[in-house]
Amino acid sequence: MGKKNNLKWIKETIELEPNHRWETNPGYQIFVAGRGAVRMDVPQGWIFEPDEKSFRFLNANPPDDDCRLEVSFNLLPPGEWDLFPLKSTLKKIMEKDERNVTEWGEVITLKRQTARIVWMEIKFIDAQEGERDAYSRTCIGIGSNVQCLITMDFGS
Repeated sequence: MGKKNNLKWIKETIELEPNHRWETNPGYQIFVAGRGAVRMDVPQGWIFEPDEKSFRFLNANPPDDDCRLEVSFNLLPPGEWDLFPLKSTLKKIMEKDERNVTEWGEVITLKRQTARIVWMEIKFIDAQEGERDAYSRTCIGIGSNVQCLITMDFGS
């Protein structure tokens, strides 16, 4: 419990200027971290849990949650990040998953504006929920000198 008292995350709700251009769909709220390094639309009512190096959103309080979104990011120094091996890095991360993985998906590669993105899905047995099937999608993205790691775990 001692770690949580020294977290670097500060929750602040900011009213936007009337002429702002940030929009989200009804039922969602905009979440911003790192002074704009990360911007996400998160369902309203989801529970925010900061951690030392990441933050999580849960659709319910544990142990009743069945969908969890976790994000971490790093601000990168200026450089040639187009050469960073995203695909092999993601494969190494996924190979270290210690859950009972039953299926491995393919690595999907995307290019969005200034960002390069790779993601992969695994299927595993969730022993904490009575041996049910569960899924995890992990994504790594680099763009505008920001590197993000995003994981979404959900039950079937």
